[in-house]
Amino acid sequence: MIDVGVHDGTPWLYRSFPDAHFVLVDPQAECEAAVKAGVSPKSFDFRAVALGAEQGKAMLSVPETEPGKGGAMASLKERVDKLADSFSEVAKREVPVMTLDVLAADLPGRLGLKIDTEGFEFEVLKGGAETLKRCDFVILELSVTHRFAGVGPPSAVIAELAKAGLEFRDVLAMAAHAGKKAQPRHMDVLFTRWNT
Repeated sequence: MIDVGVHDGTPWLYRSFPDAHFVLVDPQAECEAAVKAGVSPKSFDFRAVALGAEQGKAMLSVPETEPGKGGAMASLKERVDKLADSFSEVAKREVPVMTLDVLAADLPGRLGLKIDTEGFEFEVLKGGAETLKRCDFVILELSVTHRFAGVGPPSAVIAELAKAGLEFRDVLAMAAHAGKKAQPRHMDVLFTRWNT
């Protein structure tokens, strides 16, 4: 199992696959300690790196909403929605970037993949064409509003997964804008093999 965008962990995923080995991926190195302090998988490796379409370096924005809070919203994209107005500060740090295909090259067999990278999901997929062919499922955060600059439409993500034989299967969770006419902002979506 590969969990991309870990922050302080994904307990429901770890409970769902208690015997799996996990590769936890987050460019914020301090997230490893947060996972160990909380609910962590029985077996895991932590990689302090970002995943993207190509190898290199990128600038990670780490917002603060109140002292010590906000790291879960760290992104390699510029946030353009109203939520950005709530940040008291945004720290910048250069982080290494590798592709999903390079990361998974030494992982044997079939895989499961979860991606929550605050607007960078499409770039992660673009760097993982071969790995996606080995995935039995992908769970990712799919933006359905303009939350970040330079993010394409949801159909681009769906098409990229379809190229690898993964089809939209279910909405696991949804976040909406507040107000009377709540509009979905993003969804956690499950993609699986059509015949599975």
